[in-house]
Amino acid sequence: MKISRRWMKSTLMAAGGASLLFSAIVVKADVNPQLQQQRIEVLSAGQKGAAGLPVLIAAMKNSNVMLRLAAVRSMGEIGAPAKSTLLAALKSDEDALVRRTVLRMLAQIESQNTALWELALNDSNELVRATAVQLITDARPYTPRVTALLKKAEQDPSNDVSKVAAQALWPFHDEGMSLREKREFKDRQLTVAQTIPLAAENWRFHFDPSQTGQAYNWFNADFDDAGWQIYGIEKTWEKLIDHPYNGAAWYRKSFALPAKPEQVGTDIVFGAANQSAWVWINGQYVGQHDIGPDGWNKPFAIDVSDTLKWGQENQITVRVIGSWPGGGIWKPVNLEVLKQ
Repeated sequence: MKISRRWMKSTLMAAGGASLLFSAIVVKADVNPQLQQQRIEVLSAGQKGAAGLPVLIAAMKNSNVMLRLAAVRSMGEIGAPAKSTLLAALKSDEDALVRRTVLRMLAQIESQNTALWELALNDSNELVRATAVQLITDARPYTPRVTALLKKAEQDPSNDVSKVAAQALWPFHDEGMSLREKREFKDRQLTVAQTIPLAAENWRFHFDPSQTGQAYNWFNADFDDAGWQIYGIEKTWEKLIDHPYNGAAWYRKSFALPAKPEQVGTDIVFGAANQSAWVWINGQYVGQHDIGPDGWNKPFAIDVSDTLKWGQENQITVRVIGSWPGGGIWKPVNLEVLKQ
């Protein structure tokens, strides 16, 4: 059996082990019997416990990446006695795939090792850092040290790393609901006394591919958004770019309100936002619409009675996570003043 060179290249590149391209051998059933014998010895050494370590330590010095990977997995079977050798490999092995495998083996040996995670977050390869941040996010409940590491990962230049950390640190989970849905109002006949539309134009808009805007307090009422694009709602964000975008973006707008009318309360009503949205009024989080892909065309309402400033200037921020085609706040947004 032969495996094509093209297949080998694409598979190894996808795995992130760049140096494998130089050290891998095109696989044949009868190729390099000496290497096959070494691999058998390495795999057998893992079953011997600490007594097998000398064979594995020697294998880690071999230039063949596949052999070193086999040695790492065997050391994972040995466990704690192999810890120092694995740690040395994490710090010094030239291949990212080997270092990632080392990290996983070390995590099996000691699942709550913040020093190990920090070391891996400083790795030059995003494949290793992405593995590290996934291990960190699994370490619930989050201690102050774990939270600090997640904040560090949130600043990672790789979106694949920063997104995972940002999602783990996301503090805004209250669903929010319409005033009409709240228990104390369910049996009362509330009607819309007044509708106040928010203008569709002149919103400040900013893409957030790393999903870290909340770390920079983009939801604060006094956040300086002067450098953001001026865009609008009731249309998709694809009009701004020439390629599909799946991810997060933020909208901000100031709006004036008249004197407070006679009312029971006020809802903010979105015609639709593709596909999930989180809403702040005057810097206060009021709720979310996050029911997954099916939410892209669903209207939703959130009670904002306690956060509006009647007779004054107000500010709204909306974070949207959407998918192509049609991402963004693509239908109108209104305030509905309710009375009985």
